[in-house]
Amino acid sequence: MPLDSFWQSVRHMGESVISRLPALILASIVFALFYALSRLVSRLIRRSTRGHRENLGTVFARLIGAAIILLGLLTAISVVAPSFQAADLIKILGIGGVAIGFAFQNILQNFLAGLLLLWAEPFRVGDEIKVDAYEGIVEEIQPRATIIKTYDERRVVIPNADLFTHSVIVNTASDVRRWEYDLSVKSVSDISEIKSRIVNAVRQVPGTLPDPSPEALVLELTDDSGSLKVRVLWWTKAPRQHQMLASYDAVLTAIRQALSQSDEKQGDVKPGADKRAA
Repeated sequence: MPLDSFWQSVRHMGESVISRLPALILASIVFALFYALSRLVSRLIRRSTRGHRENLGTVFARLIGAAIILLGLLTAISVVAPSFQAADLIKILGIGGVAIGFAFQNILQNFLAGLLLLWAEPFRVGDEIKVDAYEGIVEEIQPRATIIKTYDERRVVIPNADLFTHSVIVNTASDVRRWEYDLSVKSVSDISEIKSRIVNAVRQVPGTLPDPSPEALVLELTDDSGSLKVRVLWWTKAPRQHQMLASYDAVLTAIRQALSQSDEKQGDVKPGADKRAA
């Protein structure tokens, strides 16, 4: 008797599977069509955003593709089990979504911040940015974090929420950039002549722009002996870090050579400790 009951149960299950086989085949076809549709839509989104907001297009392609696959899965389940109601699943997902939201609050915050950054595009891959103590080249903008490579070849992963709420300096936002350097000049008898020598020396350096013209501005008189502090300003079309260092080297070398010819007449010139790029 137990053996007969077992075989009856097996036969009943087999008949149920056979009776639902057409529905299973149809559900598989429906899911395969939705999956193919998700791949097609994702490919179209990536192609339309290629060369313009490519990272944003990749993120939206993944999100929309996942949504289409989820819709196809729900449709396939409805085909196999007609009594299944998608509204019940949505209610369950809604209740679970609240718990997941509290558990992964930081992750969701970084994800939403990443979407806003990709949409607004305050910087792009390849730009040089500075965030708090970190400065380097943007390698990748992910939905959760942004990866930059520092100038000493280290990788820094910065959460997108920090980039969205903190001040970010984009050094390569413009092709033209102004540089500054302070010089301490001692025992100056003719301020106009020393400023003219500095400006002429900077103008002759390759890479400096004639317009806007270089400037030499007196910041302060350090003592009664005629010493003063001069700020040198010049513009270049080289906004990147290595180009900045090369520009400093060429400009300061030219200034030193120009002023060394009249050290006895104009006084000693020493580079100041304060240097900035505007």
